[in-house]
Amino acid sequence: MYKFALVLGLSAAIMSKWKSTRIFSYGYGRVEILSGFVNALFLVVVSFFVFTAALGRLLDPPEINTERLMTVSVAGLCVNLIGIFAFRHAHSHGHGHSHGGGHGHSHGGSGRSSPDNSHAHNHGHNHSHNHSGASSGHGHSHGASHHGHSHGSTGSACSSGQTHKNTNMEGVFLHVLADTMGSVGVIISSFLIDQFGLLVADPICSIFIAVLIFLSIMPLLKETSVILLQRTPVELEHKILEGLNKVKMLEGVMSYRNQHFWQQHSAVVAGTLHVQVGSDANEQKIIHQVAAVFKECGVQNFTVQIEKEAFYHHMSGLSASFDSMMKMTKQVEIMKHKNDPNFDIKTI
Repeated sequence: MYKFALVLGLSAAIMSKWKSTRIFSYGYGRVEILSGFVNALFLVVVSFFVFTAALGRLLDPPEINTERLMTVSVAGLCVNLIGIFAFRHAHSHGHGHSHGGGHGHSHGGSGRSSPDNSHAHNHGHNHSHNHSGASSGHGHSHGASHHGHSHGSTGSACSSGQTHKNTNMEGVFLHVLADTMGSVGVIISSFLIDQFGLLVADPICSIFIAVLIFLSIMPLLKETSVILLQRTPVELEHKILEGLNKVKMLEGVMSYRNQHFWQQHSAVVAGTLHVQVGSDANEQKIIHQVAAVFKECGVQNFTVQIEKEAFYHHMSGLSASFDSMMKMTKQVEIMKHKNDPNFDIKTI
C-alpha cells in the first residue's frame, strides 16, 4: 500500500530542492506540503474502504485459511518495524533540530513592482532589500519618495528555536505505520481464528485498524490543509499580533493595513504589510525596524510597503470621490425611473 506513498514522497523531496524560477518565484518547497496532503487524503480513502468492507464481513464472516497467514504476517511486521525505526531515525536527525541559521531567499521577479508602477506619478518610489547577515541592509531610492517597500528575506528563524515538521516525510511514515498496523491486525485475527475459531475476529480487527488509521491521519490532513489555504500559522498568531502592536508604536508610524502572513513551506513563514507613515518620517529606518520586529516573530520572508501620509490621503480622496460618484449615479437612476411601474430600486 505504501509503494505509492514512497514514490510520491521521494519525488516531492527531490522537487523541493529545485531552485526557484521566473515562473515559480517562490521555489518548489510547497511540493512537500502537497505531497503530505495527498498521502493523508489517500489514507482517509483507504481507511474508509477498509471500514466499509469490514462491516460487510462482520455480518457474514467468511472462512479464512490461516495455514501460512501467520508466517507471512510476522515477516511483514518485522520489515515494517525496521522501516519505522529507520524512518524515525532519519526524520529526527534531518528535521528535528531548531533552525537558527535560517533560510535566505532571493526575490528578484516576484511581481512586487506592480504597486510601484501604478503609483509612479507624482510620488516616486523607494524600496530596500534586507538580507540576514547585513547590519544595515542596502537600499536605493528614486526621487522624492512617497511610498516604498522592503523585501526582507531575513535568514533567521524565530528566536524561540521553533522546530519545523516535514509533512511529506510524515505522510510517508503514516503509510508505513498503517501497513504495520495491518500486519498486527492480521496476526491477532489469525491467532484467534486458528486457536478459537473466531471468524468474527478478522472484521473486528479491520474496523479497529481503520479507525486508528483515520484518527492518526487527521492531524496531518488538517495541518497540510490550513497551510495550502494560507492560514496564519497557529503557533505564531500571538507573536504576530504583538509584532503588529509594536509596529504601531514605532516613531513616525501612523497606521498599517493589508497584513498577510502565511507558511510558505515547512521551514519558511512569509508575510506582507503596508505601513502608513508621516510626511517627515525616515522611511529606511522604519523599513528596517518593521523588518526586525517580524524577524523576531519568526517571519523569514517579509515584505513591507511604506506609504507616506500624502500618498495615503491621496488614495483616500480617490476612494471617497469614487464612492460619491457611485451614489450620485444611483440617485440619477432612481429619479429617471421613479415613474416607471416596472422599475425595481433593488436592481441598482
